[in-house]
Order: sequence, then C-alpha cells, then structure tokens
Amino acid sequence: MSIMRGRSLRIWGAALALCVCGGVSAQQYRSEVRELPNPPAEERQSAEALLKQTTDPYQRALLLRELAVKAAKAGDHQRAAELLSQALETNALSGPAAEQMREMLGQVLMAGGDFKRNQPALEAQVRRGNAPPEIRVALAAAYLQDRRHADAIPLLRSAIDAVENADISWRRALMGAYLATNQFKAALPLLERLVREAPEARDDWARLAAVYLRVGNKQRAAATLELAQRLGYMNEASDRLRLVGLAAELGAPFEAASLLQGWMDNRQLPNDRGNRRLLAQLFVAAREAQLALPAISRALKDGADAELLRVQAQLQMENERYGDAAESIKQLIALEGPEPDSLMSLATAQYQQANVDDALANFRRAAAAPGQQAELAREWVKYLESGRARELAMTAAAERREREAGDVRLASRIGTGDGAIPTRANRPAAGADAAGQSGGGRFTPVGAERAGNASGEIPAWTGGITPDRRPAGFVKGKALPDPYADDAPLFVITADNMAKHAQRLTRSHQHLLKKVPGYRLPVYPTRRSVSYPSAIYQATAKNAETAKLESPDALKDARLGFPFPQPSSGVEIMWNHRTRYRGDTVNLENEQAVVQKSGSFSSEHTQVFRVNFRYANIRDTADPETENYVALGITHIAPPGRMPDVVALFHETLDSERQPRNIWVLLAAAGRMFRVPPLGYDQPFPGSDGLEFIDMVDMYNGAFDRYVWKLEGKREMYIPYNAYRLNLPPLKNEDLLQPLAFDPEHTRYELHRVWVIEATERGGERHSFGKRVFYVDEDSWTVVMVENHDRKGNLWRFQEGHLVAEYDVQAAWTRPVITYDLKDGRYFANRLFAESPHIEYGLKFGTNEFLPAAVRRTYSR
Repeated sequence: MSIMRGRSLRIWGAALALCVCGGVSAQQYRSEVRELPNPPAEERQSAEALLKQTTDPYQRALLLRELAVKAAKAGDHQRAAELLSQALETNALSGPAAEQMREMLGQVLMAGGDFKRNQPALEAQVRRGNAPPEIRVALAAAYLQDRRHADAIPLLRSAIDAVENADISWRRALMGAYLATNQFKAALPLLERLVREAPEARDDWARLAAVYLRVGNKQRAAATLELAQRLGYMNEASDRLRLVGLAAELGAPFEAASLLQGWMDNRQLPNDRGNRRLLAQLFVAAREAQLALPAISRALKDGADAELLRVQAQLQMENERYGDAAESIKQLIALEGPEPDSLMSLATAQYQQANVDDALANFRRAAAAPGQQAELAREWVKYLESGRARELAMTAAAERREREAGDVRLASRIGTGDGAIPTRANRPAAGADAAGQSGGGRFTPVGAERAGNASGEIPAWTGGITPDRRPAGFVKGKALPDPYADDAPLFVITADNMAKHAQRLTRSHQHLLKKVPGYRLPVYPTRRSVSYPSAIYQATAKNAETAKLESPDALKDARLGFPFPQPSSGVEIMWNHRTRYRGDTVNLENEQAVVQKSGSFSSEHTQVFRVNFRYANIRDTADPETENYVALGITHIAPPGRMPDVVALFHETLDSERQPRNIWVLLAAAGRMFRVPPLGYDQPFPGSDGLEFIDMVDMYNGAFDRYVWKLEGKREMYIPYNAYRLNLPPLKNEDLLQPLAFDPEHTRYELHRVWVIEATERGGERHSFGKRVFYVDEDSWTVVMVENHDRKGNLWRFQEGHLVAEYDVQAAWTRPVITYDLKDGRYFANRLFAESPHIEYGLKFGTNEFLPAAVRRTYSR
C-alpha cells in the first residue's frame, strides 16, 4: 500500500511545471544570461550536443533543465531528477532560480514514486528545512522500506500536522511505525481513528484489539472484539487467527495463546492439528514451560514433528527432566538422523542422569562429526575420560533430587539499575567517606594496615584515588589515564640480582627470571591507589560485627561491604575476594590469546563478560535473606569477527548449601541450552587450550569444598600493581605477547603487603591441583597471584593478575591476567584491554535478562 496515495502529483503535472518554469525563467533572469543569437532552425543543435560542448556553468544548468523537461514528458522521472540535481550542483543559479529548481526537483521526485532510489535527493530537500509535507512523507516511505521506523516517525508526524485532514495512508504508516518501535500507547489513538474512518479494514480491528492486549487493557480488547463482531468484521475464523497472530507479533504471546485456547474450547476455532501446533508454539514463545509441554505433547500425537520434538527436549532439559529429554532427543534422532547438535544434547541429558558411559559414547560421536560443536564435544570427552566425571555426575544428580522442582526464578526485588536513590536502610551515613579516609586508627576502612612499613618503602594509605584526585585527562567512559606516568623504576630485578630480592618474590617469578631470557621485573614506587565508595566502607564496618560463615560455602549476616575486614581464616579472606566491589553492573569486552612456546598465537578470541553484581551493588543492594546471589552473569567467547558458538549463564550464590551455584550453556547455532554439572573445578575454560580451568577465572571463583584453607599470614612482596600502561594505546596485543612470557617492558611492580593463603586438597577430593598458594592484596582484597602445584607437589601453573585501581568507579580489577604453564612454556593472556573499549559500568539490566530463556532468545541464531 503506497502511503502517497491521493497525494502524488501526476506525471503531466510535473512536466507542465517544468515547462512553465522554463518559459518564465528566461524572461525573469534575462539580465543574468549571456544570450547568443538564435541560429537558423536547420542549424539548431540538440540540447545534448550543446551540453557536451559548453563549459559555462550557467549554460550547463539551463541545458540540464531543458533535458529534464524532456525526460519528465517522456515519463522518465528518475532521469529528470538526476538532471535537475546536476543542474543544482553547478552552483551557477541565483538564489531564487535555484529555489525554483529545487521545487521542480521535489515535484519530479513525487511523480516518480521510487522513493528509495531517490532517497539522497529527498534527504537533501528535507535538510534545507522547507520541504513540503509530500516530500517528508516520500522520505518517510523510503525509510520505512529500510525498516528505519524511528527515523520515519518525525517526518510523518510533521507532515500530518501540516495538512488538514491528512490522507489516511499517512496516518496508517505512522501507526505502523509506532508499532514497529513498540510505542503501543502512541499507536492507540491512530488505530481508534482508523477503525472509525474505515471500519471495513478488518486488520485494523485486529490490530486495535491486539494493542489493547499488549498494553494490558483486556477489557478494552474484549470491547473492541465485541463491537467488531456486531459490525460483522470479526466473525470469521480467519479474522480470529489474524488477531492471534497480531497479538503474538506485538509481543503478547501469552495473551495470544489464551485467545486461541478459549476460541478452540468454545469451538469458535477448530481444534485441529494446525491450531494445536500454533498453541504449543505460542506457549513456548511466552516462556510458559508448564503450559507449553502439555500443548506440545498433544500436538505430537498428530504425528512426528522435528521442530516440536526439539523444543520439547529443550524445555525438558531446562526443567531438569533429563530422562524425558533423552527420550525426546532419541525420537528426534530417529526422525532426522544423528545430527551433531542432537548428539550433544542427548549426551548432556544422559550425563545429567549419571549415565556416564552412554554420554561418553555420544560425545565421541559428536566430536567426530564436522561442525562447530566438535571442539566443545572434545572437551567433554576429555573431561569424561579423566575419571572424575562419574563422581561429579552422581553428586549433581543427588543435589537435583533435593532441590524443589520448578522453573528458575530470580528474586522479585532485583532492580533494573535505574539509578534510584538507596533506601534509608542501605544509604551511607553522612561523613562516612571522610571518616574512612582521614580518620585515625590502625586500619583502613576495609581492614588494611593504614601505616607504611618500617623502611618507608610502603607508604601510609591516605585514601587512594578518590573522585577529587583523578588525574588530568580523565574522561568518563574512556580508558583511564596513568596517574603515575611520570614515575621511573627504582630498580629492575633480573636473573643476575634476584637473590638479593628473593624474600619478596614468589617461586614462580624466580622460575621465570631463571628460565626466560630477558625476563625482568621493573619495580616502581609503591602507590596505594585503591579506594572504595563510602557505602562500601560503612557496610564493611557493620559486617565486621555480624558476618559469619556457617560452613566454608555459606556466608551469613553480611551485606554490601567486605564481610571480614579483620579475617581469622583463609576462607574468610577468599570470601572478601569473592564479594569485593567491582561496580554495580559491568560489561567487559576484551581480547584473550594463547601464546605457544615459539611465540606464535593460537586460540585468539574476544570475550564478553556482562555481570549484575547483586551482593556488592550500591544502587540496588540485595537483601541476602531473600536473594541468595553474589552475581548474575553472562559470558561468551568468539574468534575475532565471529558470533559466539557457546554462551554461558551463571548464578553465583552466597550460600551454596541453601542454593547451589547454577551454570547453563547455550549452543548458539542450535539454539539449545542446558544446565551443566556444577563447574568451578578443573574443567577447561573455553579458548584457553586447557591452560586455565573454570575455577581459575577471576583468579579463583569456585567453591571452597575441595581444599583446606590455611592462613599463612602477611608478607611484603613485589606484585603487579597500577598497570595502567598495559591497558592504554598505542600498545598492541602483539607487542605484549612475546615468546615464553608476557613482555615486561610496560609492566609495573610495587612493594605491597599481601595475605598469603595455602590451599591443600581435602582428603577424598581429586583436583588437578594438589596445592595452591594465593597472594591477596591488603588494600583491595583482590587475589593478584596464585601458584598452582600438581598432585606431586611440583610448581605447575602461575596466575598473575595486574591490578588496576578503577578510579572512575572506585573499585579494582586485575587486567591483564596471565596464566603461565611453567612446565611446557606456554601461557594464556586474558583481559587484554590495550585494543579494547574501556569497561562499561552502570548498565541498566532488565529483571529477567539473566534467566535461561532470555539468554537463549537473545543469543540463539
């Protein structure tokens, strides 16, 4: 339907306008024209020939206009528009003449009707600010062809406002643009007027009822249907199905399903195979698993259907009905053959039932098949062949039996990060910041020693970098300038002098100094730069009196701040690391790569990490009594320039005995999502070539049940700190990733006090690491280094996190993070930001964004 109906100018009108204007302008602007005597008729040359000969801009403009007249008379409006545009581009006409020619151009564009093709010329007309309503509508039509609905709306509105009784097609186009941009309330008045003016348009009745349903006004929707039926416009089955379809298209699939179900029950629509299938699809779209599964079951009785079987298996997996899911997938395989994605899903369902042997067989089949799933399948095979999988599967199955059945739901009070003012219960007391920074006492507000060390190499903490101390050049949202750019190294530790500094070096650093040619540690003046918001300081003070651990994995009576500013055990320190403030909500997009011993890169990937921190969230502080979450997050990894194949969703909990950690994996290409066994142990992290395990992410993120945690005390050590230079251009990742070790040229090490924790494997548990030694910065409670030993006690993997005080939000992150394999010479570099955008903070996440169904809907392709 053309939105120009009734308004477009006729072809002869455009041509006539050109002819008339041509005659007038010769007389009107005679003073400007250098006229030549008219040659005899037999010698008169064509305009085309004259155009080729003349170089005078003014004559060219007149000749182009003459040719445009001929083209318009012949019905070639596109050619006429091109010629007029060329005439205007000569810039040879006076202001009035040029304006007159622009009007001609607008008339030709309108007459042609091919608005998309003429879009540049239409845009030029509108930019000049005096375009008539018809031109604005024509440009809107071009935008609508490109689905640029938001750009079309202001053009249509201004055109409608400028014309009394604007054509109905204009208003229908504006209504459609509103619906396409989810501006349902704005569309309602237009729809109501449309059904009054043209009640015979049945689609408008259906749209009006559907929009009422979408905005939650079921009474008006019912009244609309009743009126339409009385008028004889909504009595046919096709009309009712049209309404069902429109309601679903407008984002109200549950309401659409309810209508369909009611009409089928009342026999106003046939209860046939097609409608039963449609009902199942609508309940699936509405994410109503408990209604969708019975509907799918009824639809499948009509005959095998691969799509419905696939959806049924997915829903059964999400609801932990793994036995039913396995049966559905077997039927799917019988119907369409052993597709790799189906084999992956079947193997996962079998593993969840602790049927490790059958799961292993199907993962092997998937690994042998071509396709993107092969790499993930091989990781599963490696894991299942490790000997630890059976025990973990049995444990996971037992935990599931203990959990209540039902869908995963987030606490209803999770906010959307809209910047609401904290309630009285969680607002910081006045003056807390000043008290925390400048007050006396032995300890800082988070529990670090305020004073410097005896030698003066470690200075006293004076508040860190607060908003009033940000360096020159700071721009919110951009990479952080180095506040210590003028510092020079005090000295450099090399293999030749490391014995002098051995007491302040990890064994791993000593190993690298000995084994890697040119490796060194440039040591700079110590800058205690980390600060936290005053709300964190106040909450930490309260937690110091109330927080406790009921078990290593169950934190109680703590809120927002660090739970244990004066820790008495290694586990308490690790809880400080887990719950530390890192911004309320964040989005990280950075590079990672595996560097082989030769220096070549492999497994280069881009990682995205989106997190809604629930415990340490100042704007929307969670109540641990009703919301048992540390964080809700989504991460995905993909080779450069490609969409992610695998997306992970995680729910980290405060009390894993009350509610265990949950992780789901989405196979994006297949659109299938399933819950995986409790991770956080020694399963490989995607894209790391096995160098990093899942529980090594963020230095340590797993449960505490596999180790005995021993607090060794504090030490003064050289640690990577204030690593701003590593995260700034013009550095390139390829410059930093050198053979055997990360390039030390731009690194910075400082002397700081760290807590040292030794974690040894608990009896009866089997992790690839028999012992781990953690080094935790006292000022930020961030793990900055970890030494991981194999089960024979040999030093194996070394994690080194280069700490940055994120003074834009008063938090701390480690970036980059390097994981060295000290046995084979490879290393894995993660959180590389030199060529990546700065961390985004304060994002507004929707309440349900971190639900499995939402992740599947967003990332499936």
